[in-house]
Amino acid sequence: MLPQKINNQSKVNLIYTSSPVEKEDWNDFVFALGKLKQMFPNLNFFEVQRTELDPRYLSGSEDERLKKFRQSLKEVNWLAPIYGGTGCIDIVRRLNEEDLDKLRKTRPIVNGFSDTTSLINYLYFKLKLITFHFANVAGIFDTKNSKLFFDIIFGKKKSFSFLENNYKWLSPVGAPKQKIEGIAIGGNFTVFRDLLDICDLKPRSWEDFILFIEEYDMDMEDSHPDIIALDQKGVFKHIKAIVLGRIAEPEFKSDLQKLNYIFGRQKEQEKMSSVFEYLISDTIKERLVKNDPLYILKVDNFGHNVKTNPMIVPIGGKTIIHPDKKIEFVGPFVE
Repeated sequence: MLPQKINNQSKVNLIYTSSPVEKEDWNDFVFALGKLKQMFPNLNFFEVQRTELDPRYLSGSEDERLKKFRQSLKEVNWLAPIYGGTGCIDIVRRLNEEDLDKLRKTRPIVNGFSDTTSLINYLYFKLKLITFHFANVAGIFDTKNSKLFFDIIFGKKKSFSFLENNYKWLSPVGAPKQKIEGIAIGGNFTVFRDLLDICDLKPRSWEDFILFIEEYDMDMEDSHPDIIALDQKGVFKHIKAIVLGRIAEPEFKSDLQKLNYIFGRQKEQEKMSSVFEYLISDTIKERLVKNDPLYILKVDNFGHNVKTNPMIVPIGGKTIIHPDKKIEFVGPFVE
């Protein structure tokens, strides 16, 4: 299902789904809010009311955020989460048929990043509504690709692609001989795993999908159960391909230092991408035997703190990965 394209008179609703805007991002948010108000006169900012009991890492209670979310559905053309952090799954799990029916009728643009991975994937799996993995409001003007994003949701861009010099095939078999076609899903890896578990999402088959993994900047030991959980669900056994996002080097080096301290230093240090391949090695081997290799493309412009050409991924959109590593998204994305 295609969302409706927007224009400058569209109803734009800004919502808190997760955490409040952090101090270091506040100026960016104020700038974004001002610019969006200039672009869209019919913009509404659904502020949440906090109580003394609400933890500081949440913008408001679960009930309060859900109430504002539902209010924002009454009349909306673009539903825009303000910030990531933690807590979006709280309200996603409580969306009911009435909520989904409103979204089905209005078909708004919905974007999200990091913690709001749960919202954009949930709406695709439940409604088949194409959504967009791109910055939340606080960071929406941080890079030049905001222009590309607006061209897409205004209906000016029918297809677009990404190709960087540092893209790399991790698969043991190297590059595919033919292009890989599938449907884009994914985002933040832990949030995506939680979404499947908490909302009990079970697609009829994973065979049509290309899984985009936002990034790795977490502890290797924390990554372990996330990877195994998706492997247990048969995700890696059937999906077309994986696009593995950036690895935050400072955090990863800190992780290695911790392992060196606990277990002693070794000559060959682990690589996060190698750990990923290791944990699904049985699946990789099994698919090789069946002549159905799992292709893994490593990229550096998908994830947090990407300042140059950050990837925009239409969740539910037709995706083609070419042997030369170009990732192409084929529209239309709106109507």
